[in-house]
Amino acid sequence: MPASKAQQKAVSKYMKENYDVYQIRMKKGQKDTIKAHAETRSESVNGFINRAIQEAIERDAGGPQEAGVVSLPSDTLKAAQEAAKAAGEAVPVFIDRAVTTQAQRDEATRRLGINPSTGGKLEKEEA
Repeated sequence: MPASKAQQKAVSKYMKENYDVYQIRMKKGQKDTIKAHAETRSESVNGFINRAIQEAIERDAGGPQEAGVVSLPSDTLKAAQEAAKAAGEAVPVFIDRAVTTQAQRDEATRRLGINPSTGGKLEKEEA
């Protein structure tokens, strides 16, 4: 059943109140390239463009920058993407925070004499 005029009006009002719309122009063929790239990352075109803009803003502002390339297993990358989205963060920002947090936990665990990787007791280092 098609949406009623009242439903259409309500959706239009909601969109107007909650979203900005910005039209961009690009060379022919670029749209297909963007769509294909977004699909490989399980993102919508809108989601990809918003992520790309956010990452560029962070990079330009001196935020987290790519120091190198790290290859992650696809399941790990997908989990990071989902968690970053849920946290409202860009993936590099989320991964940076996750690694920093885990490093702090590992250090606290080592101070307790526990190996963070195995959960076993740490061997005392001989001086």
